[in-house]
Amino acid sequence: MDTIFSIVNAACCALISMVILGAILSPRVHDGIVIKIGLISLAAGFGAIALLMWEGPSPTQVRGIERALLLINSGIAVVILGFLWRRATTRHPVRRTSDWADLDTHPTAERP
Repeated sequence: MDTIFSIVNAACCALISMVILGAILSPRVHDGIVIKIGLISLAAGFGAIALLMWEGPSPTQVRGIERALLLINSGIAVVILGFLWRRATTRHPVRRTSDWADLDTHPTAERP
């Protein structure tokens, strides 16, 4: 029974790793350098867990799983920090004073 759980966990982690790799390589995903580094860390961590779990449970895997979880946790932190940094540095939707008033009544509007 433990072998079945290990194989299912390995397959799920491998699938997650492949989906993240697809997001890394896809030109449609607009991520920056920081978020991409976090995604690479996540893909490596899930890939490492998939490889470790494929063999089945053993007491010597603990150190490897701890290191893989460190990659996953640091990747999540980097992705969150990159998202927050991108969110804080992007321009706000209101950039001009004319966005707040009608163009006809604004003092800088051209008059014929």
